[in-house]
Amino acid sequence: MNEEHKQFLAHLHEHDPRLAKVVSDHGPLPWPEQRPHLEALLRAIVGQQVSTQAAKTIFWRFMELFPSASLSPESLTAMTYEQLRSVGLSNQKTLYVKAVAEAWLQSPNVYSKLDSLSQEEVIQSLTAIKGVGVWTAQMFLMFTLRRQDVFAPGDLGLKKAMANLYGLAMNSPERAFSSVAARWSPYRSLASLHLWHSLNPNQPK
Repeated sequence: MNEEHKQFLAHLHEHDPRLAKVVSDHGPLPWPEQRPHLEALLRAIVGQQVSTQAAKTIFWRFMELFPSASLSPESLTAMTYEQLRSVGLSNQKTLYVKAVAEAWLQSPNVYSKLDSLSQEEVIQSLTAIKGVGVWTAQMFLMFTLRRQDVFAPGDLGLKKAMANLYGLAMNSPERAFSSVAARWSPYRSLASLHLWHSLNPNQPK
């Protein structure tokens, strides 16, 4: 058991014994692979409103457009709309992908320094890009920047897991979910990871 998990579990035993039991049963969970900032954001956009498998297939085809791992704002800007649509991107997602590249080029002082921004600043900067919503920015904070204390009250998976564990109604206002999540701070990202896992506990760690 790593030190972070021990501290997290100790915090839960004091503030939320119900979740502490779930986390104890799971044991430490690995984080998904951390990806470069631009790639991570584009992957999130590609995955909007499609199945996980479809998202993987489309993104694999998308990355094949950039041989030798040369994905960059410049190389993406050079791609035509026809090339991007040829890999399975919708017209709307093609516009979003282009918008990300343009934002990176127009404001490099912002998007090359996301690591140094506060959570609020990251959300504000990312949601200024067409096609990037608050949920996407929150997932970026959690999985790409690895911020420890992120919670996404609008996430359907988290709502379902919290409904199972705490008896909250799925249609409860987001502030109700956020209020429960406040108990987990400063480990809300880790708590979220365990809540997602609780929906499919037999999946490989």
